[in-house]
Amino acid sequence: MTKDTRETVTSESLISDIKSILKDISVLKDNTQRNDNKRVEINYFENPLDPNLLAYCFDVILGFDVRYRIFEKVNYVIDFDYKGTFATVGHFKMSYRLSIEQQYRDEIIDIFEKVLPLLEQLFMLIGEQALINNDFSMENESRDYFSKLAFYEKRIEILVQRKRIIEEKCHGKYDIIETKGKYKRMRMKGSDYLRELEAEITYDIEAYIDTFFSALEHVLTLLYPFTDRLATSKSYYKSYIRNTKWHWENKVQDVCGESMPDRITSSLRRIKEVYRNHNAHGGFSREMMAYVQIPNFGRFPMYVGKEYLRGFVKGCSDKISYEMYLDAKKVFSEFWETLDTIYEIPMLFVRSGLPISVDTDRYTENVDSVEQAKWLIEKMWFDIDNQSNMDW
Repeated sequence: MTKDTRETVTSESLISDIKSILKDISVLKDNTQRNDNKRVEINYFENPLDPNLLAYCFDVILGFDVRYRIFEKVNYVIDFDYKGTFATVGHFKMSYRLSIEQQYRDEIIDIFEKVLPLLEQLFMLIGEQALINNDFSMENESRDYFSKLAFYEKRIEILVQRKRIIEEKCHGKYDIIETKGKYKRMRMKGSDYLRELEAEITYDIEAYIDTFFSALEHVLTLLYPFTDRLATSKSYYKSYIRNTKWHWENKVQDVCGESMPDRITSSLRRIKEVYRNHNAHGGFSREMMAYVQIPNFGRFPMYVGKEYLRGFVKGCSDKISYEMYLDAKKVFSEFWETLDTIYEIPMLFVRSGLPISVDTDRYTENVDSVEQAKWLIEKMWFDIDNQSNMDW
């Protein structure tokens, strides 16, 4: 049996491999030949490396002195020697192009294609360590979640109002349905459409509840680093985010502690178990409905649940209705209001949609008021827009 002697891939070995592939690229020399009439351009779509990756290769891998934002609307221009000939690459607001002699055009494209997967491996290795060291920011989708919740709230109200109008118009009116030319029966006008409306309302309420609990976990995960409970010695990614035991209720407790009223937490627990969990995991969650076989009795429908839906259910139905939606909506609103009160300034950053760094000091340091926080949020979005649009 052959012994596996493959070496463990490290960031150092990957950098060495990339340098080897890019060995024919160097800084300009006195004898570098410049033949402008022989050069051709490689545009954005032909270059396997995007502007940032290529700049990283020159700057970090090859040790070039790369200057950024050198002119208005110009990120960088890098002149270099490729096999003794002059070449240049520039990243501008409206273009990204590399100019090289015709004879080397396909060759350098092939080289960059070989570098790309190695860069991905390198970034993965560096990224894994960054996750352990809490040196990362989390994508903030809170605005999308709140937008979805507002969408469902508006849609549910529209559908309910439409249903009421149809019911009023059709009240006391019936269609005569003839079956096989022999039997006749009466059916309320609009009943088919009303059933479709009722189904739409039910589906939207279920989606609304499901979206809320996703939003809850998302927001609390973003919010936890703002608290003083996160131990900097632990990896937030490994110990919390990837910890399946850190479920929604633990997140509420860890983020809010005793500041979140038990009444709200208990209501959320009930809503989740009764109206959300039965619609998850294909219906076979811990709140499933089972038809159990009772000796000398027969099959009996029974809920198998944790707290609410179990055994003989009295005064507790899992039926979705507009009334239960209003009750749930009230609880959800109270939950967000409590968070906004407890964490007034951190919630401004969460609601802003800005990426949230585990090191939250970069947001909250020297921020002592709501006005300062709002100003900083606007400033950060301004800088992000300028960076992405090259408006400098």
